[in-house]
Amino acid sequence: MSERPILDRIDDLVDEEHRLWSEASQGELDDEGHRRLEAIRGELDRCWQLLRQRRVNPDAPDEKPSVPFPPNDLEGPEPEPPHLEHGVHDDVPNP
Repeated sequence: MSERPILDRIDDLVDEEHRLWSEASQGELDDEGHRRLEAIRGELDRCWQLLRQRRVNPDAPDEKPSVPFPPNDLEGPEPEPPHLEHGVHDDVPNP
């Protein structure tokens, strides 16, 4: 599949983004314009990702299959349950 439609979409989004940034620098951008800028940023990220995928595999589908994210190991392990059977977490002194 051709990269041209993706590149055309990126060009259109960049043109719109530049127009909105110009309005923002002149103080003429309203709340809806700011929301549109955020939406453009996300859409540009998706377009660039799709373009990279196409360059790696021209037959890749436009949408990735839905796969859940793996658990985040950086958040740390689950807290350890109390060791009631050992008497570690009761108010009773250890023998």
